Amino acid sequence: MTAIRKINEAEIILNRLGSNTAEFQSDLNLFANTIHDIFTHLLDEYNTKFDFKLKHISLGKFKKSAKKLGKIEAINFLIWYEKEYRRIKDNAMFDFLLKDDTKEVTLKENSEEVKKTCSLLLDKVKQMTYYAYENF
Repeated sequence: MTAIRKINEAEIILNRLGSNTAEFQSDLNLFANTIHDIFTHLLDEYNTKFDFKLKHISLGKFKKSAKKLGKIEAINFLIWYEKEYRRIKDNAMFDFLLKDDTKEVTLKENSEEVKKTCSLLLDKVKQMTYYAYENF
């Protein structure tokens, strides 16, 4: 599945978020997991594009292959990807959605504020993905 399909899935979940308060927490967790999946799928797409043939893609494996094979375009992508990923991940506003230790999101704010934050996060991830497609 491509990153774009995961973006579409996140948009559907975001539109559904808040419409049923009983399912809000489970939809929020699903949204957070889908955002994580977008990053993974984007990396996997470039795994295929650069012909690394890596199974169970991770940033570490991608980095090792790019350096080992000396593919300049892959290294440039990797440098950009890490910088953009960190910029999004280190944004305190998105902290509760992008935790490393758990994919269970703890609701700390009211649902409308959470939905706005989810929307902003999805916009940032979309920008990152589209930039990658246009430039790498």
